[in-house]
Amino acid sequence: MYTSMSTARHNADHTAPGDAAGEASAAGGSAADKVYYGLRDDIRAGSVYPWDRMTEKTVAAHFGVSRTPVREAVGRLVAEGLLQRHPDGFGLVLPSADTIGGLYEARLAIELQGIRRVAEGKGEYDIARLDRQQARWEQVVAEPPAAEPWLTAWDEEFHREILTAAGEPALVDVLGHINDRIRALRMYGYIAVEQLVSSGRDHLKVIEALKAGDYAAGEKALAGHIVSTRNDSLARALQGSGAAGFTRRAPTLVTPEPAQSTPTEFAPEG
Repeated sequence: MYTSMSTARHNADHTAPGDAAGEASAAGGSAADKVYYGLRDDIRAGSVYPWDRMTEKTVAAHFGVSRTPVREAVGRLVAEGLLQRHPDGFGLVLPSADTIGGLYEARLAIELQGIRRVAEGKGEYDIARLDRQQARWEQVVAEPPAAEPWLTAWDEEFHREILTAAGEPALVDVLGHINDRIRALRMYGYIAVEQLVSSGRDHLKVIEALKAGDYAAGEKALAGHIVSTRNDSLARALQGSGAAGFTRRAPTLVTPEPAQSTPTEFAPEG
């Protein structure tokens, strides 16, 4: 849930694009579908934080349904690896150190295949997609926003768009499933503006190489960036918690005043 533990939520303009197919299915589907797609899209948009704890009661109140469809939807999300159960509810999955290596190895192979596909003449890049990502990350580097966990959604969008621009829709789906498994741990990573700017510069190196047709340089830049991200995630997993220096917001029973452009929060347990 968007509990009172997660106070100032990101501006709606910062949210990654929703899943159109999911939204359509939810619109004409069951109550369980409504909860499943709504909660899944919120997780993927970075609107649910690693320390959030949800309950059937608060999720049901948020979506305006009974607890039965919530139980079904949560069961699906648990089975898919997006959520895990806790004694006090359920929340995002923090992968163990044992799983990190394999997930990042798969991610690296999938993303590099996109570049190789174009390099081998099996397709060409959608330059408009590359241009949009270039404009975003140039702005991030020039005027960094406050470092917040939801920025993981922007990073995921970059990698998804680069792969989509190469014309690999099937691999984009696989990448999405991998991101679902590592998202919560990566959300602990945006703890300093310096890290955000460094990531932005890595992204720009990849885009510039791909637009110039220097696919070898693009592979090298992308591989270096992903390996660096893997090492950071592995370090956090080995610590068993957030990265050193990360300040978790403490629980509070005071519901924050809603901001004009802040997504609706689940009400805390009464």
